[in-house]
Amino acid sequence: MRSGGVLKMTTIGCAVLAAATVVASTLSGHTGFGAGLAAGLLLGSLNGYVIQELLVRRTPFRTASLVRLVAFSSLVLIAVVLFGTQAWTVPLGIGLAQLVMVAAAVRQGLRA
Repeated sequence: MRSGGVLKMTTIGCAVLAAATVVASTLSGHTGFGAGLAAGLLLGSLNGYVIQELLVRRTPFRTASLVRLVAFSSLVLIAVVLFGTQAWTVPLGIGLAQLVMVAAAVRQGLRA
C-alpha cells in the first residue's frame, strides 16, 4: 500500500469538506465557524505529509511526534488571534481531517 494515495485522497477529501463547510456556514450566517473549520481541515490534511517527510529524514518517533504536536499547537494559538471566540473550530477541523485520513486509509486497505 502506498501512503501517497492515502495522502492525496485525504487532501482532496479535506478540500471538498472545507469548501462545503464554508458554503454551508455562509448560507446559514455563521461564516466564522465555517472559516475556522475549513482552516483546520486544510491544516490537518498536511499532517500526513509532515509525518512522511519526518520519516524520510529518519527522525526518531518521539521527536517527530513532539515536532508535530508543537507545530499544530502553535497553529491553533495563531488561530486564537485570528478567529477569537471561534478559534475552537480550528482544532476541531484538524481532528476531522484525521478522521478523513483514517477513512482514506481504510478505503485503500479494503481495495488491496
